[in-house]
Amino acid sequence: MVSNYRIPALAAFMLLWVSCSKPVVPPVPDVPEGLKGALVLNNGNWGSNDAGISLYDVQKNSVSAGMFLNANGMQLGDLGQDILVLGNEMYISMNGSRVVFVTDLQLKIKKTIEVEFGDGKMAPRYLASADGKVYVTYYEGFLGEITPGSYEVRLTPVGSYPEGLCISGGKAYVANSGYGYDNTVSVVDLASFTEEKKITVNQNPQYLVASGDGKTLYVCSWDAYDPVSYEVLSPAKLQMVDLASGNVSDMEAYSDVKCIVEGPDNKMFVAQGGYDANWQVCGTIKVIDMATGADKGLFTEEQILNYYSLSYSNGYVFVGASDYRTNGDVYLYKEDGTFVAKFDSQGLNPQKGLYL
Repeated sequence: MVSNYRIPALAAFMLLWVSCSKPVVPPVPDVPEGLKGALVLNNGNWGSNDAGISLYDVQKNSVSAGMFLNANGMQLGDLGQDILVLGNEMYISMNGSRVVFVTDLQLKIKKTIEVEFGDGKMAPRYLASADGKVYVTYYEGFLGEITPGSYEVRLTPVGSYPEGLCISGGKAYVANSGYGYDNTVSVVDLASFTEEKKITVNQNPQYLVASGDGKTLYVCSWDAYDPVSYEVLSPAKLQMVDLASGNVSDMEAYSDVKCIVEGPDNKMFVAQGGYDANWQVCGTIKVIDMATGADKGLFTEEQILNYYSLSYSNGYVFVGASDYRTNGDVYLYKEDGTFVAKFDSQGLNPQKGLYL
């Protein structure tokens, strides 16, 4: 989950757990000429130029900080937003620095992608890939398509302040947050790369996940606040969209939803929870069958306190925790909820995890 400047300061996150057994060390799959282990993108603090990438070695139970810095002799930049792997390349979107880095699997820069806009540059947010191309939302109101090799960027306008996106059935679905004031999802045909329509959802949509059969879209929206009083004008929701009929229904059992991410076997992980008197998030992570919308129960029995981020990669779930002042923690689980390890992210605000 990202640092969100348009709402009151959210609490930092931390997962509480108790275990007397030794953490299970998972096998490490082969990654040709690349990094191995749990890679973590640290968001950093807005305007501080302190984003970074750390690597947790599951065999040695050790963390190496500054992987991007070591590979390139330069800081990663301001506000690390998202990271993905496509083939033998990594793509890293830097919202504050307004750049997308393309690197090899050892994080060595191959290309720096900056898109001009007016007198400045566009601010990239979230990434997705499909059919050998990379897609990125730009805060200025565009969806970008990056072609690996040439690294040319094709743009199409969507809604206001787009955040998360997902790809399904030859279409991109883009959450138009409107900086808290929009309530639409743009549907973009990837062949023509034009917006077909907008779907009206709850105010301030942030994250999107589509079912494997392409029939259902899940939309996570955050609280929308009055800019003066900070009163909640529209509470967070998890919604289910029937893409054939366009019908949007609220999933009432999932109030105060924080994040949704696609998991294996047509499952979705959902982080949800409210705030206590100290603005600390107290909640849970659940599992949903995306084909039916059925609740599959808790992902883990531990209650989440001060949750910051949730991500899934190659059979592993990453839960980030942060107090917004000191190094965050990452809790690593197998996809079935088995606890693997807790480690220091070696940076502020662990944003996204990749298991390589």
